[in-house]
Amino acid sequence: MQSVLYGLGTRVHTVIAGLGGRTITRKSLRSLFEKAQQGDLPDLTFLDLARDLVDRQIERELQCRRSGPTAENILKDLGVTTGRIH
Repeated sequence: MQSVLYGLGTRVHTVIAGLGGRTITRKSLRSLFEKAQQGDLPDLTFLDLARDLVDRQIERELQCRRSGPTAENILKDLGVTTGRIH
């Protein structure tokens, strides 16, 4: 899409949303569109991405090659505990 509009003065933004089946809420979309209208939307946006959690996981992987399953590590960061039902 960007290449088609190149040179026409039209800004193109990419928004990645719903990662991992995450819900895309009206509130998030409203905020996104308001930022776009105000000219405050970056060229690339990950909608509702918890960047601090991603950064912690990246740091963990840099510190320890075998840091364990990503999903479990992030759940631990969030304070979510899992248990088995027998």
